[in-house]
Amino acid sequence: MQSKIAKAIVEALASGYQLDPEAFGSLLKFDEKIDVVELVMKAVQIKYHSDDKQTVLTKQDIEKALPPDLKETDSAHGEAEPMVPEYIEPEYKIIKDPTDNIFPIEGLKGFQSLFRSRLEKLMKIVKERPDSYQIRQISTLKKEVSNSSQKIAGLVMNKKIRRAYVELTIDDISGRIRTIALDEAVKKNATEVCLDQLAVLDLQFSKRGSAIVKDVYSPDIPERLPNRSKKEVYAVFTSDTHVGSNTFLFNAFNRFILWLNGKLGDDSIVRRVKYLIIGGDVVDGVGIYPNQEKELQEVDIYEQHKKFIQLIEQVPKHIKIFIIPGNHDPVRQALPQPGIPEKYAGQLYHMENVVMLGNPIHLNLHGVNVLVCHGRSLDDIVATTPGLTFSKPASAMKALLKARHLAPTYGGRTPIAPEQEDHLVIEEVPDIFHTGHVHTVDVDTYRGTLLINSGTWQGQTSYQMNMGLKPTPGIVPIVNLATLEVTLKNFVMME
Repeated sequence: MQSKIAKAIVEALASGYQLDPEAFGSLLKFDEKIDVVELVMKAVQIKYHSDDKQTVLTKQDIEKALPPDLKETDSAHGEAEPMVPEYIEPEYKIIKDPTDNIFPIEGLKGFQSLFRSRLEKLMKIVKERPDSYQIRQISTLKKEVSNSSQKIAGLVMNKKIRRAYVELTIDDISGRIRTIALDEAVKKNATEVCLDQLAVLDLQFSKRGSAIVKDVYSPDIPERLPNRSKKEVYAVFTSDTHVGSNTFLFNAFNRFILWLNGKLGDDSIVRRVKYLIIGGDVVDGVGIYPNQEKELQEVDIYEQHKKFIQLIEQVPKHIKIFIIPGNHDPVRQALPQPGIPEKYAGQLYHMENVVMLGNPIHLNLHGVNVLVCHGRSLDDIVATTPGLTFSKPASAMKALLKARHLAPTYGGRTPIAPEQEDHLVIEEVPDIFHTGHVHTVDVDTYRGTLLINSGTWQGQTSYQMNMGLKPTPGIVPIVNLATLEVTLKNFVMME
């Protein structure tokens, strides 16, 4: 008996499983083609997550754990020929990745630098508007009664929502002013403005010297026609795998892998899938929240990554994979985040079809501009904007596009680092905007930009149950880059 096979049997016994003779024969058959220890451990995982409670691994159990390229097809029994992917040369460019451009500055000086950068970048965007020449500094306002308005632009330092009015405190480089919105339509617009974002206000002064808001608007993105690929290629968007959690949907994710390998139909789409974007929280992490260890199947962060890598290795090599971190991954929590460190995910860094990046990133895929961030700031947007919910995250994503910033509110649930430069300003308008984090699939469009929140591969946790949050796991948005049409594929419902 070869040592690898012996070790595989020992690992199976340690996990509480025996191998029947046919399963043992399968190990002998594949010993030269695959790591049989990993094969057996994957078979154990599949068996453990299935309804089959037998403690004996069969030949069928071993075959279920095989990589798609080693699974046998039986054309004599009418099974389809393997899907052959269409050869498509990758055409991608990393426009912006914060990983090598993070330069934190400690203390007050750092935050002054951050917000100065934010104001300058957003003012540059606002000045593209045809009426921007009318914007004046707060210190130069004429505080006198007039029928004409005066226009200012600055960061929203405070927002108070009252029944009769909404109060906004605006700050620019010259000073600060407290303003009041009284008209119902203006109050609604003022309510939707995010804290710490840049806002443009039209003001008139009352006889008592109060600054009355006649109109308020955000930098926003222009109405436009999005870029499209000249070739019919597909990008698959997902996030929040949470490998290591005891609610990780292993079987559904395994079906997703089989689908990418052309084993579950949709050949006309699958053969043209060129990109897979994974938007953070690849593992569940350790010590992320109190008593998390009670909800973990794997309590070691290195083992969590090892299991994630074993899954990613099965994605066909012709598909380019982009991976960014989230708040559950072992990187700094403050935005922007660098890529997941190599000491945890080293093997991913050495895979030819994997690109490890930070959070957020801006990509160009076959001529289509794609903005990807994990989306933790959606918590703050939903919490501070009346009418928004976690069940429809695309509405919160619209608020970020309007603010032209991925995490406008400082001091909320989203930590933001005091950087020399604000890397979270949305300087270039994306054709596709992708987030995750809230575990709810949602697709919409706003002014020509396709909005995608990609859901999760984690079932409902006890925390989500207590909060009344219902995730929509195992649903994958697939985008035709030539048309920007979205197909949603449910891998949970395939059970």
